[in-house]
Amino acid sequence: MKFNYIVVLVFIFTLFSANAQQDVQFSDYKLNMSSFNPAFAGFFDGSVLLIHRTQFVGLDGAPESKNLNVNIPLTLNMGTGFNVISDKLGITEELVVTADYSYTIFIDDLNMFTFGLKGGFNLLNVDYSLLDIKDMGDYSFENNIENKVSPRVGVGFLFNTPSWFVSLSTPNFIKENYNPTVKVATVTTRPHIYFSTGYQMPLNDELLFKPSILAKAVAGAPLAIDLALNFEFQEKFRFGASYRWDSAITGIVGMNMLKDFQAGYAYDYSTTNLGKFAPSSHQFYLKYTFRQSKDMRRECASCSFINSADNIGF
Repeated sequence: MKFNYIVVLVFIFTLFSANAQQDVQFSDYKLNMSSFNPAFAGFFDGSVLLIHRTQFVGLDGAPESKNLNVNIPLTLNMGTGFNVISDKLGITEELVVTADYSYTIFIDDLNMFTFGLKGGFNLLNVDYSLLDIKDMGDYSFENNIENKVSPRVGVGFLFNTPSWFVSLSTPNFIKENYNPTVKVATVTTRPHIYFSTGYQMPLNDELLFKPSILAKAVAGAPLAIDLALNFEFQEKFRFGASYRWDSAITGIVGMNMLKDFQAGYAYDYSTTNLGKFAPSSHQFYLKYTFRQSKDMRRECASCSFINSADNIGF
């Protein structure tokens, strides 16, 4: 499909004015926290997670993201993980493949400090031929970016207690410039810094309250902040809402199915200027959890449970 390049450029500029040069944004970020902080890799139960997200439904070239997230506990102190993220935006396609390793130090029986390492690569493609260019003499869009590979190296830290957690990470601190010989047609990625904290409190024997915050910072872009209020009922259902500062309001639902499967949905209503034309974004997920033995499980506020011996966690 041909895209009018003025429309696409305005769309990308408007999108990035709210989330300028941000990594892929998922609505329900607590599902795949190891994607931006490797310290979460294999921290609780093992899991395989699939996420599909479509933004600004109705606009040609709107963002579409997918994530395969795998977490594997190795020992009581070590975990590993694997992430594949596919992101499409207009004429750009990016594939991110990373592997994670985490190691936990027990400060005492309940309080833990975990650090993690992330390594992998990005694969970027930009196809300017998809643009409906009116000025054929504009050489800014002459040279495509094809299968541009760049490394990713990240680090993360997590402090966890049975009731709250705090984390700090950068999934990639390598600055990379993509320039297909034409200097004015340049794509630049910059290191992102993620800070997250959350708390969990039982309201009664069946309802758990879990507020959390995620903040993302990158040079040259506004600070992005997500404020989330989540609840879990009878260890079977989860629901809540979040607010992405100057960007979107999100509703979240999820439920356990069968024994070890769960599925969920998140709806974003955009509060940006683009929301006047395409206000809706949708995210679906499916997750399989394989529980660890009791001597391998750690109580954690970054996990989601009331009774850690029985709950499969979110």
